[in-house]
Amino acid sequence: MASESDSSSQPPTEVGDVKTSTSTVSDQTNSHAVDSSSVESTPIVSSSDEVPNFPKPTMPEQNNSQAGYTGKWAIARIASGFGLHLAQKTPVGNENASGVSPSSPSTVLHSVGKGLVDTSMGAVKAVQVRARHMVSQNKRRYQEGGFDLDLTYITDNIIAMGFPAGDLSSGIFGYFEGFYRNHMEEVIKFFETHHKDRYKVYNLCSERLYDASLFAGKVACFPFNDHNCPPINLIPSFCQSAYSWLKSDILNVVVVHCKAGKARTGLMICSLLLFLKFFPTAHECIDYYNQRRCVDGKGLILPSQIRYVKYFERILADFNGESPPGRRCMLRGFRLHECPYWVRPSITISDHNGVLFTTKRHPKTKNLMPEDFWIHAPTKGIVVFALPGERGLTELTGDFKIQFHDRQGDFYCWLNTTMMENRVILNGSDFDDFDKRRLPVPGFKVEIVMIDYDGTVPEKYKANEKSNLSSADCSPSYKDSTNSSRNKASSDQENDDVFSDSDDEDKPVSAKRSSSNTISGPVTAPPPPQQSGKIDADVTTLRKNIQQLSLNSKQQSTSDNKQFEKPKSIPNLDSGDIKAIAADASVFSFGDDEEDEDF
Repeated sequence: MASESDSSSQPPTEVGDVKTSTSTVSDQTNSHAVDSSSVESTPIVSSSDEVPNFPKPTMPEQNNSQAGYTGKWAIARIASGFGLHLAQKTPVGNENASGVSPSSPSTVLHSVGKGLVDTSMGAVKAVQVRARHMVSQNKRRYQEGGFDLDLTYITDNIIAMGFPAGDLSSGIFGYFEGFYRNHMEEVIKFFETHHKDRYKVYNLCSERLYDASLFAGKVACFPFNDHNCPPINLIPSFCQSAYSWLKSDILNVVVVHCKAGKARTGLMICSLLLFLKFFPTAHECIDYYNQRRCVDGKGLILPSQIRYVKYFERILADFNGESPPGRRCMLRGFRLHECPYWVRPSITISDHNGVLFTTKRHPKTKNLMPEDFWIHAPTKGIVVFALPGERGLTELTGDFKIQFHDRQGDFYCWLNTTMMENRVILNGSDFDDFDKRRLPVPGFKVEIVMIDYDGTVPEKYKANEKSNLSSADCSPSYKDSTNSSRNKASSDQENDDVFSDSDDEDKPVSAKRSSSNTISGPVTAPPPPQQSGKIDADVTTLRKNIQQLSLNSKQQSTSDNKQFEKPKSIPNLDSGDIKAIAADASVFSFGDDEEDEDF
Protein backbone atom coordinates (compact mmCIF):
# COMPACT_ATOMS: atom_id res chain seq x y z
CA MET A 1 0.00 0.00 0.00
CA ALA A 2 2.84 2.26 0.78
CA SER A 3 4.35 1.68 -2.61
CA GLU A 4 1.03 2.35 -4.27
CA SER A 5 0.68 5.64 -2.38
CA ASP A 6 4.17 6.60 -3.41
CA SER A 7 3.54 5.73 -7.03
CA SER A 8 0.21 7.53 -7.02
CA SER A 9 1.79 10.70 -5.67
CA GLN A 10 4.59 10.88 -8.27
CA PRO A 11 2.72 12.22 -11.34
CA PRO A 12 1.41 15.38 -9.65
CA THR A 13 4.85 16.10 -8.34
CA GLU A 14 6.37 15.75 -11.85
CA VAL A 15 3.80 18.02 -13.42
CA GLY A 16 4.29 20.65 -10.80
CA ASP A 17 8.03 20.52 -11.22
CA VAL A 18 7.83 20.87 -15.01
CA LYS A 19 5.41 23.75 -14.74
CA THR A 20 7.65 25.51 -12.30
CA SER A 21 10.69 24.99 -14.51
CA THR A 22 8.84 26.15 -17.59
CA SER A 23 7.61 29.23 -15.81
CA THR A 24 11.11 30.02 -14.71
CA VAL A 25 12.54 29.73 -18.26
CA SER A 26 9.70 31.81 -19.65
CA ASP A 27 10.40 34.56 -17.18
CA GLN A 28 14.06 34.34 -18.16
CA THR A 29 13.25 34.87 -21.82
CA ASN A 30 10.87 37.76 -21.37
CA SER A 31 12.99 39.79 -18.98
CA HIS A 32 16.47 38.80 -20.40
CA ALA A 33 17.77 38.98 -16.81
CA VAL A 34 16.94 36.20 -14.35
CA ASP A 35 17.57 36.22 -10.67
CA SER A 36 19.80 33.37 -9.54
CA SER A 37 17.49 32.46 -6.65
CA SER A 38 14.61 31.67 -9.00
CA VAL A 39 16.85 29.49 -11.12
CA GLU A 40 17.96 27.35 -8.15
CA SER A 41 14.52 26.97 -6.53
CA THR A 42 13.75 23.48 -5.17
CA PRO A 43 10.93 21.64 -6.96
CA ILE A 44 7.86 20.61 -5.01
CA VAL A 45 7.86 16.90 -3.99
CA SER A 46 5.65 14.66 -1.93
CA SER A 47 6.08 14.01 1.77
CA SER A 48 7.56 10.61 1.06
CA ASP A 49 11.06 9.90 2.23
CA GLU A 50 12.16 8.75 -1.19
CA VAL A 51 12.97 11.67 -3.51
CA PRO A 52 12.67 10.88 -7.21
CA ASN A 53 15.64 11.57 -9.45
CA PHE A 54 14.35 14.25 -11.94
CA PRO A 55 16.58 16.24 -14.32
CA LYS A 56 17.19 19.74 -13.13
CA PRO A 57 18.37 22.81 -15.13
CA THR A 58 21.98 23.64 -14.50
CA MET A 59 23.67 27.01 -14.44
CA PRO A 60 26.24 26.46 -17.26
CA GLU A 61 23.52 25.70 -19.81
CA GLN A 62 21.55 28.82 -18.94
CA ASN A 63 24.67 31.00 -18.99
CA ASN A 64 25.59 29.67 -22.44
CA SER A 65 22.09 30.44 -23.68
CA GLN A 66 22.27 33.93 -22.26
CA ALA A 67 25.73 34.51 -23.86
CA GLY A 68 24.36 33.36 -27.21
CA TYR A 69 21.56 35.89 -27.05
CA THR A 70 23.97 38.58 -25.96
CA GLY A 71 26.19 37.91 -29.00
CA LYS A 72 23.17 37.93 -31.29
CA TRP A 73 22.00 41.29 -30.02
CA ALA A 74 25.53 42.67 -30.45
CA ILE A 75 25.44 41.66 -34.13
CA ALA A 76 22.00 43.22 -34.45
CA ARG A 77 23.28 46.49 -33.05
CA ILE A 78 26.20 46.48 -35.51
CA ALA A 79 23.90 45.68 -38.42
CA SER A 80 21.52 48.47 -37.43
CA GLY A 81 24.38 50.89 -37.95
CA PHE A 82 24.30 49.96 -41.65
CA GLY A 83 20.57 50.43 -41.85
CA LEU A 84 19.84 46.70 -41.52
CA HIS A 85 17.11 45.01 -39.50
CA LEU A 86 17.60 41.45 -38.24
CA ALA A 87 14.41 39.58 -37.44
CA GLN A 88 14.05 38.69 -33.74
CA LYS A 89 14.06 34.95 -33.28
CA THR A 90 12.59 32.79 -30.51
CA PRO A 91 15.28 31.93 -28.01
CA VAL A 92 14.65 28.25 -27.49
CA GLY A 93 15.71 25.60 -29.96
CA ASN A 94 13.93 26.98 -33.09
CA GLU A 95 15.43 25.49 -36.20
CA ASN A 96 14.02 25.60 -39.71
CA ALA A 97 13.00 22.55 -41.66
CA SER A 98 16.47 22.16 -43.14
CA GLY A 99 17.97 22.02 -39.69
CA VAL A 100 19.85 25.41 -39.98
CA SER A 101 19.30 27.85 -37.19
CA PRO A 102 18.27 31.40 -38.27
CA SER A 103 20.91 32.76 -35.93
CA SER A 104 23.71 30.76 -37.53
CA PRO A 105 26.78 32.67 -38.79
CA SER A 106 25.96 32.03 -42.47
CA THR A 107 22.47 33.50 -42.11
CA VAL A 108 23.76 36.57 -40.28
CA LEU A 109 26.51 37.18 -42.86
CA HIS A 110 23.99 36.83 -45.67
CA SER A 111 21.74 39.41 -44.08
CA VAL A 112 24.65 41.79 -43.50
CA GLY A 113 25.84 41.41 -47.11
CA LYS A 114 22.37 41.98 -48.48
CA GLY A 115 22.01 45.07 -46.35
CA LEU A 116 25.35 46.42 -47.50
CA VAL A 117 24.39 45.93 -51.15
CA ASP A 118 21.05 47.67 -50.64
CA THR A 119 22.76 50.53 -48.84
CA SER A 120 25.36 50.87 -51.61
CA MET A 121 22.68 50.93 -54.31
CA GLY A 122 20.82 53.61 -52.44
CA ALA A 123 23.97 55.68 -52.09
CA VAL A 124 24.77 55.32 -55.81
CA LYS A 125 21.23 56.35 -56.70
CA ALA A 126 21.50 59.41 -54.48
CA VAL A 127 24.81 60.40 -56.10
CA GLN A 128 23.34 59.88 -59.56
CA VAL A 129 20.35 62.11 -58.82
CA ARG A 130 22.68 64.74 -57.41
CA ALA A 131 24.92 64.57 -60.49
CA ARG A 132 21.98 64.93 -62.87
CA HIS A 133 20.72 67.99 -61.06
CA MET A 134 24.19 69.53 -61.14
CA VAL A 135 24.58 68.91 -64.88
CA SER A 136 21.15 70.33 -65.70
CA GLN A 137 22.19 73.54 -63.88
CA ASN A 138 19.58 76.24 -64.43
CA LYS A 139 17.24 74.21 -66.63
CA ARG A 140 13.79 73.22 -65.48
CA ARG A 141 13.27 69.50 -64.87
CA TYR A 142 10.18 67.33 -65.18
CA GLN A 143 9.55 65.81 -61.75
CA GLU A 144 6.10 64.25 -61.81
CA GLY A 145 4.72 60.72 -61.76
CA GLY A 146 7.97 59.21 -60.52
CA PHE A 147 10.02 60.78 -63.35
CA ASP A 148 12.98 63.10 -62.84
CA LEU A 149 14.18 64.19 -66.29
CA ASP A 150 15.95 67.16 -67.84
CA LEU A 151 12.86 67.92 -69.90
CA THR A 152 10.60 70.95 -70.30
CA TYR A 153 7.31 71.57 -72.09
CA ILE A 154 7.89 74.80 -74.05
CA THR A 155 4.33 74.49 -75.36
CA ASP A 156 1.84 71.63 -75.13
CA ASN A 157 3.29 70.19 -78.35
CA ILE A 158 6.94 71.29 -78.26
CA ILE A 159 9.34 69.68 -75.77
CA ALA A 160 12.98 70.54 -75.08
CA MET A 161 15.20 68.01 -73.33
CA GLY A 162 18.79 66.92 -72.80
CA PHE A 163 20.50 64.15 -74.72
CA PRO A 164 19.08 60.65 -74.00
CA ALA A 165 22.28 58.80 -73.07
CA GLY A 166 23.07 55.44 -71.55
CA ASP A 167 22.80 53.29 -74.68
CA LEU A 168 25.80 51.69 -76.39
CA SER A 169 24.53 52.86 -79.79
CA SER A 170 25.62 56.38 -78.84
CA GLY A 171 29.22 55.27 -78.22
CA ILE A 172 31.22 54.61 -75.12
CA PHE A 173 31.05 58.23 -73.96
CA GLY A 174 27.33 58.37 -74.58
CA TYR A 175 26.93 55.18 -72.58
CA PHE A 176 28.69 56.57 -69.52
CA GLU A 177 26.87 59.89 -69.89
CA GLY A 178 23.75 57.99 -68.90
CA PHE A 179 24.97 58.27 -65.31
CA TYR A 180 24.49 62.05 -65.19
CA ARG A 181 22.20 62.80 -68.15
CA ASN A 182 18.75 61.61 -69.12
CA HIS A 183 18.86 57.83 -69.33
CA MET A 184 17.52 56.35 -72.53
CA GLU A 185 15.29 53.83 -70.74
CA GLU A 186 13.64 56.50 -68.60
CA VAL A 187 13.09 58.76 -71.62
CA ILE A 188 11.47 55.97 -73.62
CA LYS A 189 9.30 55.04 -70.64
CA PHE A 190 8.17 58.66 -70.28
CA PHE A 191 7.11 59.08 -73.90
CA GLU A 192 5.51 55.65 -74.07
CA THR A 193 3.53 56.59 -70.97
CA HIS A 194 2.42 60.11 -71.91
CA HIS A 195 2.68 60.34 -75.73
CA LYS A 196 2.59 56.80 -77.05
CA ASP A 197 2.85 56.78 -80.88
CA ARG A 198 2.44 60.57 -80.86
CA TYR A 199 6.00 61.86 -80.58
CA LYS A 200 8.91 62.52 -82.96
CA VAL A 201 12.46 63.23 -81.77
CA TYR A 202 14.78 65.78 -83.43
CA ASN A 203 18.47 65.29 -82.71
CA LEU A 204 20.65 68.38 -83.24
CA CYS A 205 23.92 66.82 -82.03
CA SER A 206 26.74 66.42 -84.51
CA GLU A 207 28.84 64.65 -81.85
CA ARG A 208 26.26 62.11 -80.58
CA LEU A 209 23.95 59.71 -82.39
CA TYR A 210 21.87 56.71 -81.31
CA ASP A 211 19.81 53.93 -82.78
CA ALA A 212 16.59 55.41 -84.16
CA SER A 213 14.77 52.12 -83.57
CA LEU A 214 14.82 52.88 -79.84
CA PHE A 215 12.12 55.48 -80.58
CA ALA A 216 10.34 53.26 -83.10
CA GLY A 217 12.18 54.99 -85.94
CA LYS A 218 10.60 58.40 -85.31
CA VAL A 219 13.91 60.32 -85.22
CA ALA A 220 15.14 63.12 -87.50
CA CYS A 221 18.68 64.56 -87.41
CA PHE A 222 19.58 68.19 -88.12
CA PRO A 223 23.15 68.25 -86.80
CA PHE A 224 25.49 71.19 -86.22
CA ASN A 225 28.36 71.78 -83.81
CA ASP A 226 28.01 72.87 -80.20
CA HIS A 227 28.41 76.60 -79.49
CA ASN A 228 27.97 77.33 -83.20
CA CYS A 229 25.26 78.19 -85.70
CA PRO A 230 23.68 75.88 -88.30
CA PRO A 231 23.79 76.42 -92.05
CA ILE A 232 21.15 79.01 -92.80
CA ASN A 233 19.19 76.56 -94.99
CA LEU A 234 18.96 74.02 -92.14
CA ILE A 235 16.54 76.22 -90.17
CA PRO A 236 13.71 76.33 -92.78
CA SER A 237 14.13 72.59 -93.39
CA PHE A 238 13.72 71.84 -89.67
CA CYS A 239 10.67 74.06 -89.35
CA GLN A 240 8.99 72.47 -92.38
CA SER A 241 9.60 68.96 -90.99
CA ALA A 242 8.29 69.80 -87.52
CA TYR A 243 5.26 71.59 -88.95
CA SER A 244 4.39 68.58 -91.12
CA TRP A 245 4.45 66.29 -88.09
CA LEU A 246 2.42 68.61 -85.87
CA LYS A 247 -0.33 69.26 -88.40
CA SER A 248 -0.85 65.53 -89.07
CA ASP A 249 -2.48 65.09 -85.64
CA ILE A 250 -3.46 67.56 -82.96
CA LEU A 251 -2.01 65.29 -80.26
CA ASN A 252 1.41 64.95 -81.88
CA VAL A 253 4.42 66.45 -80.12
CA VAL A 254 7.95 67.27 -81.30
CA VAL A 255 10.88 66.60 -79.00
CA VAL A 256 14.00 68.69 -79.71
CA HIS A 257 17.34 68.02 -78.04
CA CYS A 258 21.05 68.70 -78.46
CA LYS A 259 23.58 67.60 -75.83
CA ALA A 260 22.58 69.93 -73.00
CA GLY A 261 19.18 70.76 -74.48
CA LYS A 262 19.56 74.52 -74.15
CA ALA A 263 21.41 76.66 -76.74
CA ARG A 264 21.16 74.76 -80.03
CA THR A 265 17.76 73.50 -78.96
CA GLY A 266 16.71 77.07 -78.20
CA LEU A 267 17.82 78.34 -81.61
CA MET A 268 15.67 75.79 -83.43
CA ILE A 269 12.65 76.00 -81.11
CA CYS A 270 12.60 79.82 -81.29
CA SER A 271 12.72 79.58 -85.08
CA LEU A 272 9.85 77.08 -84.97
CA LEU A 273 7.83 79.42 -82.76
CA LEU A 274 8.35 82.14 -85.38
CA PHE A 275 7.39 79.76 -88.17
CA LEU A 276 4.20 78.72 -86.35
CA LYS A 277 3.43 82.40 -85.61
CA PHE A 278 3.32 81.98 -81.84
CA PHE A 279 4.92 85.43 -81.60
CA PRO A 280 5.46 88.12 -84.25
CA THR A 281 9.11 88.90 -83.48
CA ALA A 282 12.28 86.96 -82.78
CA HIS A 283 12.86 88.92 -79.57
CA GLU A 284 9.54 87.76 -78.09
CA CYS A 285 10.17 84.13 -79.05
CA ILE A 286 13.61 84.17 -77.41
CA ASP A 287 12.26 85.73 -74.20
CA TYR A 288 9.44 83.18 -74.01
CA TYR A 289 11.77 80.23 -74.55
CA ASN A 290 14.27 81.47 -71.98
CA GLN A 291 11.60 81.80 -69.30
CA ARG A 292 10.08 78.40 -70.02
CA ARG A 293 13.34 76.45 -70.26
CA CYS A 294 15.47 78.01 -67.52
CA VAL A 295 14.70 79.14 -64.01
CA ASP A 296 16.89 82.24 -64.43
CA GLY A 297 15.79 83.07 -67.98
CA LYS A 298 19.24 82.39 -69.48
CA GLY A 299 18.75 79.76 -72.14
CA LEU A 300 19.59 81.15 -75.57
CA ILE A 301 22.33 83.69 -74.80
CA LEU A 302 25.06 83.32 -77.46
CA PRO A 303 24.99 86.46 -79.69
CA SER A 304 25.59 84.51 -82.92
CA GLN A 305 22.73 82.09 -82.24
CA ILE A 306 20.42 84.99 -81.38
CA ARG A 307 21.56 86.65 -84.63
CA TYR A 308 20.52 83.59 -86.62
CA VAL A 309 17.03 83.58 -85.11
CA LYS A 310 16.75 87.19 -86.30
CA TYR A 311 18.08 86.12 -89.69
CA PHE A 312 15.23 83.61 -89.91
CA GLU A 313 12.76 86.37 -89.03
CA ARG A 314 14.02 88.26 -92.09
CA ILE A 315 13.86 85.09 -94.20
CA LEU A 316 10.18 84.71 -93.32
CA ALA A 317 9.54 88.34 -94.22
CA ASP A 318 11.76 88.79 -97.29
CA PHE A 319 12.12 85.29 -98.76
CA ASN A 320 8.74 83.78 -97.81
CA GLY A 321 10.41 81.25 -95.54
CA GLU A 322 12.60 79.76 -98.28
CA SER A 323 16.37 79.37 -98.05
CA PRO A 324 18.06 82.49 -99.47
CA PRO A 325 20.79 82.16 -102.11
CA GLY A 326 24.33 82.86 -100.95
CA ARG A 327 25.83 86.19 -101.99
CA ARG A 328 29.39 85.98 -103.28
CA CYS A 329 31.80 88.44 -101.63
CA MET A 330 35.48 89.10 -101.10
CA LEU A 331 36.60 89.83 -97.55
CA ARG A 332 39.01 92.77 -97.75
CA GLY A 333 40.07 93.21 -94.13
CA PHE A 334 39.26 94.51 -90.64
CA ARG A 335 39.43 97.74 -88.70
CA LEU A 336 39.51 97.67 -84.88
CA HIS A 337 38.04 100.75 -83.21
CA GLU A 338 38.95 101.88 -79.69
CA CYS A 339 41.38 99.01 -79.49
CA PRO A 340 44.02 99.09 -76.72
CA TYR A 341 47.60 98.11 -77.45
CA TRP A 342 47.30 94.70 -75.79
CA VAL A 343 44.57 93.51 -78.22
CA ARG A 344 46.37 92.25 -81.33
CA PRO A 345 44.71 88.94 -82.22
CA SER A 346 45.47 86.44 -84.93
CA ILE A 347 42.60 85.66 -87.31
CA THR A 348 40.91 82.54 -88.65
CA ILE A 349 38.12 82.62 -91.26
CA SER A 350 36.13 79.43 -91.81
CA ASP A 351 32.78 78.08 -92.93
CA HIS A 352 30.96 74.78 -92.46
CA ASN A 353 33.38 73.05 -94.82
CA GLY A 354 36.62 74.06 -93.13
CA VAL A 355 39.20 76.83 -92.76
CA LEU A 356 39.33 79.44 -95.53
CA PHE A 357 42.06 81.75 -94.23
CA THR A 358 44.28 81.99 -91.18
CA THR A 359 47.15 84.29 -90.35
CA LYS A 360 48.97 81.32 -88.84
CA ARG A 361 49.37 79.68 -92.28
CA HIS A 362 49.33 82.48 -94.85
CA PRO A 363 52.82 82.96 -96.34
CA LYS A 364 52.84 86.69 -95.60
CA THR A 365 51.85 86.43 -91.96
CA LYS A 366 52.75 82.97 -90.69
CA ASN A 367 56.23 84.11 -89.55
CA LEU A 368 55.00 87.34 -87.98
CA MET A 369 53.68 88.15 -84.57
CA PRO A 370 50.14 89.63 -84.51
CA GLU A 371 51.67 92.92 -83.32
CA ASP A 372 53.51 93.13 -86.65
CA PHE A 373 50.69 92.61 -89.17
CA TRP A 374 48.14 94.84 -87.41
CA ILE A 375 48.82 98.39 -88.63
CA HIS A 376 48.12 101.24 -86.22
CA ALA A 377 46.78 104.53 -87.56
CA PRO A 378 46.94 106.94 -84.61
CA THR A 379 45.29 109.84 -86.44
CA LYS A 380 42.17 107.70 -86.88
CA GLY A 381 42.46 105.83 -83.61
CA ILE A 382 42.07 102.47 -85.38
CA VAL A 383 44.05 99.32 -86.07
CA VAL A 384 43.87 97.79 -89.54
CA PHE A 385 44.53 94.39 -91.07
CA ALA A 386 44.67 93.69 -94.80
CA LEU A 387 46.93 91.93 -97.28
CA PRO A 388 48.87 94.41 -99.46
CA GLY A 389 48.67 93.88 -103.20
CA GLU A 390 45.96 91.22 -103.01
CA ARG A 391 42.28 91.42 -103.77
CA GLY A 392 41.34 90.32 -100.26
CA LEU A 393 41.74 87.72 -97.58
CA THR A 394 39.33 85.10 -98.91
CA GLU A 395 36.18 84.62 -100.93
CA LEU A 396 32.94 84.20 -98.94
CA THR A 397 29.53 82.82 -99.84
CA GLY A 398 26.73 82.39 -97.31
CA ASP A 399 27.67 81.41 -93.75
CA PHE A 400 31.13 82.17 -92.42
CA LYS A 401 32.85 82.37 -89.04
CA ILE A 402 35.38 84.96 -87.90
CA GLN A 403 37.49 83.89 -84.92
CA PHE A 404 40.02 86.12 -83.18
CA HIS A 405 42.71 84.34 -81.15
CA ASP A 406 44.09 86.52 -78.39
CA ARG A 407 46.20 85.79 -75.33
CA GLN A 408 43.48 87.26 -73.11
CA GLY A 409 40.80 84.97 -74.54
CA ASP A 410 39.35 84.01 -77.93
CA PHE A 411 36.14 85.47 -79.32
CA TYR A 412 34.24 84.77 -82.53
CA CYS A 413 31.02 85.32 -84.46
CA TRP A 414 28.95 83.72 -87.22
CA LEU A 415 27.63 85.85 -90.08
CA ASN A 416 25.93 85.37 -93.45
CA THR A 417 26.83 87.34 -96.56
CA THR A 418 23.23 87.45 -97.82
CA MET A 419 21.89 88.84 -94.55
CA MET A 420 24.51 91.60 -94.05
CA GLU A 421 25.95 94.66 -95.74
CA ASN A 422 29.42 94.95 -97.22
CA ARG A 423 30.58 97.03 -94.30
CA VAL A 424 29.43 96.08 -90.79
CA ILE A 425 30.56 97.30 -87.36
CA LEU A 426 30.15 94.85 -84.47
CA ASN A 427 30.43 95.71 -80.80
CA GLY A 428 32.25 93.50 -78.34
CA SER A 429 28.89 92.22 -77.06
CA ASP A 430 28.11 90.92 -80.57
CA PHE A 431 30.90 88.33 -80.30
CA ASP A 432 30.57 84.95 -78.61
CA ASP A 433 32.77 84.47 -75.51
CA PHE A 434 33.88 88.11 -75.55
CA ASP A 435 32.55 88.50 -72.01
CA LYS A 436 34.81 85.65 -70.85
CA ARG A 437 38.03 87.51 -71.64
CA ARG A 438 40.35 88.04 -68.69
CA LEU A 439 40.74 91.76 -69.40
CA PRO A 440 37.67 93.82 -70.34
CA VAL A 441 37.85 96.11 -73.38
CA PRO A 442 35.11 98.75 -73.08
CA GLY A 443 34.04 100.40 -76.32
CA PHE A 444 35.80 97.81 -78.49
CA LYS A 445 34.42 97.50 -82.04
CA VAL A 446 35.32 95.51 -85.14
CA GLU A 447 34.58 96.79 -88.63
CA ILE A 448 34.29 94.10 -91.30
CA VAL A 449 34.90 95.25 -94.88
CA MET A 450 33.76 93.21 -97.90
CA ILE A 451 33.12 93.86 -101.58
CA ASP A 452 30.89 92.10 -104.09
CA TYR A 453 32.85 89.55 -106.05
CA ASP A 454 32.07 87.62 -109.22
CA GLY A 455 35.35 85.77 -109.65
CA THR A 456 36.94 88.24 -112.06
CA VAL A 457 39.80 90.65 -111.38
CA PRO A 458 38.52 94.21 -110.89
CA GLU A 459 39.63 96.85 -113.39
CA LYS A 460 41.68 98.72 -110.82
CA TYR A 461 43.80 95.63 -110.15
CA LYS A 462 44.30 95.16 -113.88
CA ALA A 463 45.43 98.78 -114.10
CA ASN A 464 47.83 98.27 -111.20
CA GLU A 465 49.35 95.19 -112.81
CA LYS A 466 49.76 97.04 -116.14
CA SER A 467 51.39 100.04 -114.49
CA ASN A 468 53.72 97.77 -112.53
CA LEU A 469 54.91 96.08 -115.71
CA SER A 470 55.38 99.35 -117.62
CA SER A 471 57.35 101.03 -114.84
CA ALA A 472 59.43 98.09 -113.68
CA ASP A 473 62.71 99.86 -114.46
CA CYS A 474 61.97 103.13 -112.69
CA SER A 475 60.21 102.09 -109.45
CA PRO A 476 62.26 101.52 -106.28
CA SER A 477 62.15 98.44 -104.09
CA TYR A 478 60.27 98.33 -100.77
CA LYS A 479 63.27 96.78 -99.12
CA ASP A 480 65.83 99.30 -100.25
CA SER A 481 63.92 102.55 -99.92
CA THR A 482 61.07 103.74 -97.78
CA ASN A 483 60.75 106.95 -99.84
CA SER A 484 59.53 104.90 -102.81
CA SER A 485 56.41 103.87 -100.93
CA ARG A 486 55.68 107.52 -100.20
CA ASN A 487 56.04 108.41 -103.90
CA LYS A 488 53.80 105.55 -105.00
CA ALA A 489 51.11 106.39 -102.44
CA SER A 490 49.63 109.26 -104.45
CA SER A 491 49.02 107.13 -107.56
CA ASP A 492 47.71 103.96 -105.88
CA GLN A 493 45.52 105.55 -103.22
CA GLU A 494 42.72 106.18 -105.70
CA ASN A 495 42.81 102.53 -106.82
CA ASP A 496 42.42 100.99 -103.34
CA ASP A 497 40.12 103.10 -101.20
CA VAL A 498 38.11 100.29 -99.59
CA PHE A 499 39.16 101.46 -96.12
CA SER A 500 38.47 105.16 -96.75
CA ASP A 501 35.81 106.76 -94.60
CA SER A 502 33.82 107.92 -97.64
CA ASP A 503 33.95 107.69 -101.41
CA ASP A 504 34.60 111.41 -101.88
CA GLU A 505 37.08 111.82 -99.07
CA ASP A 506 40.14 111.03 -101.17
CA LYS A 507 39.29 113.26 -104.13
CA PRO A 508 40.48 116.58 -102.67
CA VAL A 509 43.66 114.91 -101.49
CA SER A 510 44.36 113.46 -104.92
CA ALA A 511 43.71 116.78 -106.58
CA LYS A 512 46.05 118.51 -104.17
CA ARG A 513 48.81 116.00 -104.79
CA SER A 514 48.46 116.14 -108.58
CA SER A 515 48.58 119.90 -108.57
CA SER A 516 51.69 119.92 -106.39
CA ASN A 517 53.47 117.48 -108.73
CA THR A 518 52.67 119.23 -112.04
CA ILE A 519 52.94 122.90 -111.11
CA SER A 520 56.20 124.07 -109.59
CA GLY A 521 55.44 127.83 -109.56
CA PRO A 522 52.55 130.17 -108.81
CA VAL A 523 49.36 129.62 -110.73
CA THR A 524 48.71 132.24 -113.43
CA ALA A 525 45.12 133.23 -114.06
CA PRO A 526 43.98 133.05 -117.71
CA PRO A 527 44.00 136.46 -119.42
CA PRO A 528 40.73 138.06 -120.40
CA PRO A 529 39.75 137.81 -124.07
CA GLN A 530 40.13 141.59 -124.61
CA GLN A 531 43.88 141.58 -123.90
CA SER A 532 46.41 141.87 -126.69
CA GLY A 533 47.98 139.03 -128.59
CA LYS A 534 51.31 139.70 -126.96
CA ILE A 535 49.98 138.44 -123.66
CA ASP A 536 48.67 135.30 -125.38
CA ALA A 537 52.08 134.66 -126.82
CA ASP A 538 53.70 135.08 -123.40
CA VAL A 539 51.25 132.59 -121.88
CA THR A 540 51.99 130.07 -124.62
CA THR A 541 55.70 130.43 -124.05
CA LEU A 542 55.24 129.98 -120.30
CA ARG A 543 53.28 126.76 -120.80
CA LYS A 544 55.99 125.36 -123.07
CA ASN A 545 58.60 126.17 -120.47
CA ILE A 546 56.60 124.40 -117.74
CA GLN A 547 56.19 121.30 -119.91
CA GLN A 548 59.91 121.25 -120.67
CA LEU A 549 60.74 121.53 -116.97
CA SER A 550 58.37 118.64 -116.22
CA LEU A 551 59.98 116.45 -118.89
CA ASN A 552 63.46 117.22 -117.59
CA SER A 553 62.38 116.37 -114.07
CA LYS A 554 60.95 112.99 -115.17
CA GLN A 555 64.09 112.12 -117.08
CA GLN A 556 66.29 113.03 -114.12
CA SER A 557 64.15 110.89 -111.81
CA THR A 558 64.38 107.97 -114.24
CA SER A 559 68.17 108.17 -114.47
CA ASP A 560 68.55 108.38 -110.69
CA ASN A 561 66.35 105.36 -110.03
CA LYS A 562 67.80 102.97 -112.63
CA GLN A 563 70.09 101.52 -110.00
CA PHE A 564 67.10 100.19 -108.06
CA GLU A 565 65.22 97.07 -109.06
CA LYS A 566 61.46 96.69 -108.39
CA PRO A 567 59.89 93.30 -107.68
CA LYS A 568 57.47 92.07 -110.29
CA SER A 569 54.50 91.78 -107.92
CA ILE A 570 53.84 92.46 -104.27
CA PRO A 571 52.50 88.98 -103.42
CA ASN A 572 55.96 87.53 -104.17
CA LEU A 573 57.56 89.46 -101.34
CA ASP A 574 58.79 87.77 -98.20
CA SER A 575 56.65 87.91 -95.06
CA GLY A 576 59.08 90.33 -93.43
CA ASP A 577 58.46 92.93 -96.12
CA ILE A 578 54.98 93.62 -94.80
CA LYS A 579 56.56 95.99 -92.29
CA ALA A 580 57.95 98.10 -95.14
CA ILE A 581 54.67 97.83 -97.03
CA ALA A 582 52.89 99.20 -93.96
CA ALA A 583 54.34 102.61 -94.85
CA ASP A 584 52.49 102.55 -98.17
CA ALA A 585 49.28 104.53 -97.83
CA SER A 586 47.91 103.00 -101.03
CA VAL A 587 47.11 99.81 -99.11
CA PHE A 588 45.56 101.44 -96.03
CA SER A 589 44.12 104.70 -97.35
CA PHE A 590 41.88 106.53 -94.91
CA GLY A 591 41.56 109.82 -96.78
CA ASP A 592 44.20 111.57 -94.68
CA ASP A 593 46.87 113.80 -96.11
CA GLU A 594 50.16 112.09 -96.74
CA GLU A 595 52.01 114.23 -94.27
CA ASP A 596 49.45 113.40 -91.54
CA GLU A 597 49.59 109.63 -91.99
CA ASP A 598 51.82 107.86 -89.51
CA PHE A 599 51.97 104.05 -89.57
